[in-house]
Amino acid sequence: MFLYDEMRFHSEEAPVEEAIGQIGRSGVIWISIDGGLDCELMSLIGAKVGIDPGEMSSVIAFSRGRARMEDLGDTAFLVWSTANRTDGSMDPQPSYYLLGPNYMISVQEGEDHYAEVVDRLRNEGSRLRKSGPGFLLYSILNATAEEFFDRMEELSDSIGELEDLIISDSNHGVLVEIGRMRGRIGFMWRTIWPLREASASLAERPTSVMGESDRAYFSELFSSFDLLLHEIDSLDQIIPQLIDLYESSTTRQLNQIVKVLTLFSVLFAPLTLMVGIYSMNFENIPGQDHPLGYSFLMFFMLIVSALMLLYFYRKGWLGSRERG
Repeated sequence: MFLYDEMRFHSEEAPVEEAIGQIGRSGVIWISIDGGLDCELMSLIGAKVGIDPGEMSSVIAFSRGRARMEDLGDTAFLVWSTANRTDGSMDPQPSYYLLGPNYMISVQEGEDHYAEVVDRLRNEGSRLRKSGPGFLLYSILNATAEEFFDRMEELSDSIGELEDLIISDSNHGVLVEIGRMRGRIGFMWRTIWPLREASASLAERPTSVMGESDRAYFSELFSSFDLLLHEIDSLDQIIPQLIDLYESSTTRQLNQIVKVLTLFSVLFAPLTLMVGIYSMNFENIPGQDHPLGYSFLMFFMLIVSALMLLYFYRKGWLGSRERG
């Protein structure tokens, strides 16, 4: 529970019933509840602030885990998502915010998202201490937007690493990873789009608990999520380029294999010709009766192979770069 105004700041851990009972005191009160929003908690909150718990339940059911803002009269109820990170991927968790004239109630799994906001509240010169709960809500949502930007940078780095992997080793596992990357991008887009729309509702829909100055801040929040969507679209456009790069790399590897096999075929072609000539059923073949005929033939075949290999090397056909 955080109770503050321009001159004072007080925070303490308290049971939910006791914290909710403090609503109505002078100043702004922020009640941060670590856990889920169940029916019992909605009934407890509804009885204190005078709203129907069924309305909150309907908003949650209708949102289906996606961000949504609903005006409930003297309060604004917001369903949101936080960009939790799990094993290198994004695992969004739902969070809920109930905004009133001089209070805000937040319900979420974990409070790590708000550490920076709490530090700002402790600062006497902070703008948060001089503002109402609307600016507090904006500050919290802006902190979650920064987490999405962090996940976006991680995703961009992963795409860069995948591009390097495609260049170095284009096996079937890389193609599977490209498909997973496309799924991660699509999942992030589906998560951020409702956040953008909910930000637009906060910025455009007039409510009794937010003034014009608050809506201006939420317009900035809308711009942040709009920028995130543009960056996601840019990353999504890279996926076809990765597929093209994979196909090009695979073709290059195949050409390298064909090149090696062709060089071996050309290398053994004259040797096969010599063996074919001396295996013909003629009696008078030059050198056939000579005591060193076999040795001379083997030596000559070795010389021919060495000269051909030298020629291939000078041309650069045995390496990765051709020479003139």
